Amino acid sequence: MELQKKQRFSDTNREDLLTYLEQGGPESGIELTPKQTELLDRYKYADELIRAGKYKRETVANMIIAKYAVSRDTAFKDIINAEHLFSSSYPLNKRYLIGLRIEFLQRRIRLLFKDKEYLAAAQLEKVLQKYISDYPDFLPPRAPKQIVLNIQNNILNTDITAEQAFTMAADIANRLEAGDDY
Repeated sequence: MELQKKQRFSDTNREDLLTYLEQGGPESGIELTPKQTELLDRYKYADELIRAGKYKRETVANMIIAKYAVSRDTAFKDIINAEHLFSSSYPLNKRYLIGLRIEFLQRRIRLLFKDKEYLAAAQLEKVLQKYISDYPDFLPPRAPKQIVLNIQNNILNTDITAEQAFTMAADIANRLEAGDDY
């Protein structure tokens, strides 16, 4: 008897939203379902409260419950999903913290330039460069190319059979998959 690995949690909506955000959000051309749009709104709200740093998780959950009329379990799942989606706070998330520091330093540098404190701004620029080099690079998932081969009967006179055409298409697909631009 083979033991099946039990999956604790699976949410395709969360993964779809992650892909949507990684590809550029509204500019990505990916359309969200109404349910996914609602979830994204809840996750953004949860992330906003988490990033404020003023509230405990219980308070954040209660605020989600009050605003969206969801259950306690759903509110806590929204917090978990927001943390996953936006790389926010709990448990310690280095990517999130480095991102926060980068945002803070950029604001401070703008204020220093506005106040004409160029030496301090230059010093913070140096620190900002260090944080940027520590921040992990984002590599978007590569989408496979799709090849559509239409075979239309009696429209084109050709010397090859359908089987030969399918074989040629398979060869082309294999070469593309083996290539670097797949």
